[in-house]
Formats: sequence, structure tokens, C-alpha cells
Amino acid sequence: MRNILNPKLSVVITMYNNEKYIDECIKSVLNQKYQDFEIILVDADSKDNTAKICKNYEEKYDFITFVQAENKGPSHSRNEGMKYAKGEYLTFVDGDDIISDDMYSVLMQNMENENLDVIYCTCYRFFDDDIQKRSMRNIAEVYCENKSDIYNKMVLPLIGNINIGYEISGSMCMTIYKRNIITENNLFVRSMEDIFSEDNMFNIEYLICCQRAKTVNLPLYFYRKQPSSISNKVHDYTVPALKRFEKKCLEIGKNVGIDEKEIIKRCKVRFIIAFSTVIKKVIDEKSLKNTKIYIKNIIKDNKIDLSFTKNELGYVEFQVKLFWILLRYKMYDILYLLVKIYSRFVAR
Repeated sequence: MRNILNPKLSVVITMYNNEKYIDECIKSVLNQKYQDFEIILVDADSKDNTAKICKNYEEKYDFITFVQAENKGPSHSRNEGMKYAKGEYLTFVDGDDIISDDMYSVLMQNMENENLDVIYCTCYRFFDDDIQKRSMRNIAEVYCENKSDIYNKMVLPLIGNINIGYEISGSMCMTIYKRNIITENNLFVRSMEDIFSEDNMFNIEYLICCQRAKTVNLPLYFYRKQPSSISNKVHDYTVPALKRFEKKCLEIGKNVGIDEKEIIKRCKVRFIIAFSTVIKKVIDEKSLKNTKIYIKNIIKDNKIDLSFTKNELGYVEFQVKLFWILLRYKMYDILYLLVKIYSRFVAR
């Protein structure tokens, strides 16, 4: 039974120029087996017909609210959507993705039966409309019933994963939160310009306020991979925001008593992985000449230390380790060629 005034779950769907996908996205939420929810559609001033499609849904369903937000990025849209949420629980969906019809029934049953403060699932990843050629993102199944467990099994892996194969989901779209924990602790989603991986940072800040948390290795979310999306682009703020991630993690760790050396180690591992990803994206977009110029400038301007230890490189997968070694010794031609080959024949 749907309670319009006091829904159990608020689903915030954020979008920008998603006219091609938004109808499919909204329908996947409407088709949920679990029905005690409201939908908040937040459009970041789209230039196509996205807003028109959303307004039609708002007129048709009394549990759908349409919000027109400024175009200040996905973090701003999520924060705007949270302002309108009335549910006891809260979750998010990106406007170009879709969800399994049993996603909320499975996750809400876990939340309520086990009195959880948060639960994470995982996803299938697929390219654009080719959903049949999907790949599952595996995550570690974790159950935490005290803060110590949460810090060690969830927060630290989100800061930086040092156990290959022990990935923890950091996506806000694959998560159900308790809204009162967000409001009582004044939590908000930081911008991409401020913090690299704003989803991870929100989850870290949320988890330190929790007592009971769980992850399930169930692919209930369908993440559409698009090369043109904002998360797949390199911006001037990307590397500085990545460096600010460590500073914020150290601040959080100091406040809750997480070992500083452990945070620094994990942040270094995270930097190796994330910076390698940044350079890979640059190689995908630029010529060899311009790639070399970019690498030299970004290292100089941000005072990046490439001399990490063998121990730290031991925590990353082989391809990342090779990438970093080539980067460290300025073997840019070989690095460029290998990335082009990988992007062409392996990544997809």
C-alpha cells in the first residue's frame, strides 16, 4: 500500500540531457515489486526534452515530484533532491541507468528485518543500449554490527582497497540510507570539484555515523557506461580534488580514532589507481604529443611524487602496477601504445 504523505522510501533520480534514457529509467522504478515509495525527479537544467518528459510523469502520478535545479553537477542535484524527500529511507538513481524490478524489495527487506543503518548492493555494467553484453561488478559481502567492524571492513576499503578482490561498493545509487542519519548529521554530497569520488566520500562520512551495515553481492542495479559522461572526463580540478580526498580522510580518521598511518597507506594506493585512471583517460582523448605535455604539466603543477614503494605497488593489480612503473620512468611512448591497445581490444 502506497502512503503518499509518508512514503517509506524516497527515490531521487537525477539527470541532465537524458531524454534518450529517462523514460526507461523511470519505468524501471515504477515497476518495482516494492511499492511504498515516492519519486523525486531532479533535472539539472537540461537542454533537450528531459524536463518535459519528467513533467508528464509528475502530472500522471501523485507520488512523483519534479524539481528543476541549476546545472551545477550531479552532487548539487542529489542535494536538491534530498531537500524534498519525505521517506524514512533514501536512495538514488542516475537518469541514464535502470534497476532490477526486485531491487527495493530485496534491500528494504534486509534493512527492516536486520535493523540496518545502510545496505549496499552491486551492479551490472553495460555499454549504452547493449545490455545483453553486460558484466557483473563483484563486491565483498560484509556484515557489520558495531563501529569497529564498520571502520575496518567498510570505511578503510572505501578510502583505499589493499586487498585485491575485496571491493566495497561506493556508489550512492546502489545503496539505501536512513534519512534521519543524513539530516541529524548534516551530511551532504560534496562536489566533484571539491573531492574526487564524491560518492565514496559521502559513504565514508555516512558510515562513521552508523552502527549496523551490510553489503550484498547482488547485481540489482544496471549501470550504463558512456564515454561522454562527466565521470569519464578529465577536468582541471580532477587531480587537486584527488589530493584533497586524502586530507579529508585524515581529518575524519582523527575525529573517530582510525589509525593515521593506515589511512595514509590506503590513500597512496588509491592515488596510484586513480591517477593511473586519469592518465588513461587523457591517452584515450589526446595525441601522444599532447599526452606527454599533459603528464609533465600535471605532475609539476600538483607536485606529484611518483616514487611510491614496492610495498604500495603490491596492493594493486598487475596492469596498474605496470602502468605506474612506465609512468614513473617516463616511458610515455610505450605507455601510450599499451593503453591504446587495451582500450581498443580489452576494455570493452
